[in-house]
Amino acid sequence: MKSRWKLSATLAAMTATGMLYAMPAGFAAEAQMQNAPATKTSAQTSSAAMTAQPAAQTAPAHKEMQPAAQQTSKPFAVVRAGKKWGAVAPSGSLAIPAAYDQIASYSADAVAVRQGKTWGIVRMDGTVIVPAIYKTIQPLSADVIIVSDAKDKVGAYNTAGKQILPVEYLAVGPFSDGISCVQRNDKKYVFYRQDGSLLTNDVYDAAYSFSEGLAPVKTTSGKYGFIDTTGTLIIPAAYDWADGFQEGLSRVEIKKKLGFIDKSGTMVIPPQYRLGDVWDFQDGLAMVKEKKYRAFIDKTGAKVIQTRYSDVMPFENGLAEVRREVKVGLLGGFLTSAVSFATGVPTFGVGTDLIGEKTKRGYIDKTGAEIISTKNDYNSIFMDGVALVRVKSKWGIVDRKGAYVIEPKYKAIHFFYDDLAAVQDGDKWGFVGRDGKIVIEPKYDEVHDFTDGLAAVRQGTKKFFIDKTGRAPFLLPNSITDIGMFNDGFAPVKINGKWGFIDHTGTVVIPPTYDEVLTHQYTTDSL
Repeated sequence: MKSRWKLSATLAAMTATGMLYAMPAGFAAEAQMQNAPATKTSAQTSSAAMTAQPAAQTAPAHKEMQPAAQQTSKPFAVVRAGKKWGAVAPSGSLAIPAAYDQIASYSADAVAVRQGKTWGIVRMDGTVIVPAIYKTIQPLSADVIIVSDAKDKVGAYNTAGKQILPVEYLAVGPFSDGISCVQRNDKKYVFYRQDGSLLTNDVYDAAYSFSEGLAPVKTTSGKYGFIDTTGTLIIPAAYDWADGFQEGLSRVEIKKKLGFIDKSGTMVIPPQYRLGDVWDFQDGLAMVKEKKYRAFIDKTGAKVIQTRYSDVMPFENGLAEVRREVKVGLLGGFLTSAVSFATGVPTFGVGTDLIGEKTKRGYIDKTGAEIISTKNDYNSIFMDGVALVRVKSKWGIVDRKGAYVIEPKYKAIHFFYDDLAAVQDGDKWGFVGRDGKIVIEPKYDEVHDFTDGLAAVRQGTKKFFIDKTGRAPFLLPNSITDIGMFNDGFAPVKINGKWGFIDHTGTVVIPPTYDEVLTHQYTTDSL
């Protein structure tokens, strides 16, 4: 039995060829991609957008997942009428006319729209912020929308719809401290303020985005130094390469060795590491590559953790992910495979795996102790302070100390939503609280996670909603043949082949007139 209704598109944060949209942090983290595009829909995702950051020596991204249900969202839904998409307001009126080939979630109060092969941004009141004429649109960052055209020229708009940088550059970096690093057509670099004005008239052979108030630049001397937000060179150009500051320190290269300087330019860790063998500081520690395994140093350069792993992620909130290679095996009768999150709210159970065929994930703390064992059948990444684990073919949940929140005894399990986790015991589904106790007995054939205090469930042929006590707060008429999840007070329902919406009382508030509906989190294609 499936654990939930299938989704015709993954999240409403969708992509198509040319559309760039960031997934929630942990979903990108699962793929270990720093600038990953969102989960695929039926169309292909595009490549990550160009930034002015150096790619070669960037630490692996690893951010704890946050539940999709906790994302900021406005009460609206994307709807399809015939072959075109629009967006409906809670009143039932079309806030955005059904005139687009695709609509994707973009920000709390705006969506990305596609007409043909080009994209734009429209506010939920129907105001066009960015015309739908661009090949790619990057995720919103610092209230700036970076776009590129069919010729791969890049520019930027603000959220008021004003074009702050013309679409004529090779690359536009993310705005940090109100400033963007921009690569001109002559391949030189300059800096622009968020109002579209040049920071200074200085031109650089190479430059990277501001971080912690400073930006590394390569001057005409061929050496790297740092400018402040006025454009003044405050750390002299004396380095063969320099990275952005992180946690008060920056990696710098001298004679093909890397060390760290502070913001005064003082060398606090002398150059001693080969290129690519040391990462930025994160959570107070920097990872270094040794002959066989990884280690961690503190901000004095002292080695404080020696691991026995060759595949390690930087520390985050006191834990570092570690991986070990194992022989290819079977999980639940299926050959393990590299699978990305398809729904944004993963179900873990029979035949499910999210890392490669030969890889086991675990976690170490800052003493180097393995608190979640790589010997487990499977360990998920952390989301909302917990991780899902599979031990001897049974699923449970652990906290960041490695203690069981839910003992591994279930056939399948979900993350917590509204403080309840869906669990499969035998062939039936129920819900468990954060204390590990059963709150709603397993008696359902399928379940959705709780959102807005309600969960959609199926028992036999009947589909209905339950509250967190397991009680059905209202009955649905037989004319409703399908249901979706509540979001901001509304849930999609299907009546006579068309989709409309009900409120928390079960009253139809938007008549069933649409062929397909998407909320901010989920689609309504089901069963």
